[in-house]
Amino acid sequence: MADAAPRLLFVAGENSGDQHAARLIRHLLELEPQAQCFGFGGVAMERAGMRLDENLAQKMPVIGLSQALRHYNRLKALLARAEATLDTERPDAVVLVDYPGFNLRLAQAAARRGIPVIYYISPQIWAWHKSRLAIIAKSVRLMLVILPFEERIYRQAGVPVTYVGHPLADHNEPLRPAAEVRTMLGIAPEAKVIGILPGSREPEIVRHLEAMLGAARLIARRIPESVFVLPRAETVSRPLIDKYCARFPDVPLRLAETDHRSVRAAMQFALCKSGTSTLELALLGVPMVIIYRVSWLTELMARAVLRIPWIGLVNIVANEEVAPELLQRRATPAGIAQAALEILENPAALARQKEKLGRVAAAVGGPGASRRAAEAVLSVVRGIA
Repeated sequence: MADAAPRLLFVAGENSGDQHAARLIRHLLELEPQAQCFGFGGVAMERAGMRLDENLAQKMPVIGLSQALRHYNRLKALLARAEATLDTERPDAVVLVDYPGFNLRLAQAAARRGIPVIYYISPQIWAWHKSRLAIIAKSVRLMLVILPFEERIYRQAGVPVTYVGHPLADHNEPLRPAAEVRTMLGIAPEAKVIGILPGSREPEIVRHLEAMLGAARLIARRIPESVFVLPRAETVSRPLIDKYCARFPDVPLRLAETDHRSVRAAMQFALCKSGTSTLELALLGVPMVIIYRVSWLTELMARAVLRIPWIGLVNIVANEEVAPELLQRRATPAGIAQAALEILENPAALARQKEKLGRVAAAVGGPGASRRAAEAVLSVVRGIA
């Protein structure tokens, strides 16, 4: 395109994709204030300046094969609407953020129409679905990756790729002192603050929170000064959280509604579901155990295609077990509590994990990922890339 303001269709699903896309959009509009951003995403993208045509991130969080099958008709309708947007809006480029089951289909539709596709935050082809590389090679104009080892994989496959760094490292707002966070949450100075991070999607709450609260009860019996803190994602309803918490009235629990990053930084340990949250904790130096549960159908498929020994991002980046992983039937209250106590009650183990988390944080790189991603998007629509 020439000097006209770019028109960009964004699509992001899930809370983390919404947050990462929002930071990209904010930087893009700083670089090109006249750019028109529209599409499917979430409230964070809307606040950043995008016209939100469909709240995909909050209303359609899909985890695994079983949920994809359950919501097949709705996903099919949303994909049809997204494809129709390609025709009615004729964007200069499509920017797809994570959410590969949906976005790779849209990438193919855009490529058939000759619309450039920029993919930000790669599908985890290094873990499974390596077959997706062929689709990506045919339909994606530029892949923007956030983990250092991903660049080599795409380059070897002949996919144009740029490593921009991880957007979590872009968080540069000042953290509130831990003492201030404790005061805000009504936690005594001598208490041991343990985080409970069950996920940002309601199906994750259903699968994880009860087991985590059961583990919290067992930990509190061994470490009576423990206080547990649960930061509630805005994508999760308060009544759902309250339903599970009401079953554990004896667990000393605080619900954090705001300032989640400062709250996480004030944690001394965490029970954390697998995903972006594990890397966020690593950047803040918070030790953890990692848990994850999926449906039996998703587990069956994962066992057949999973190509790496870990699912936690901190372990994947480190290429070793930094934090213990308790998956599926191992993610019981007793199992989670035991894994946590083996670290909490062992100063050497705690120090060892903190040191490894520091190496993970260094490997992820410094700030600037979102701005570099925005610059790369503009280079494509301006015909430079």
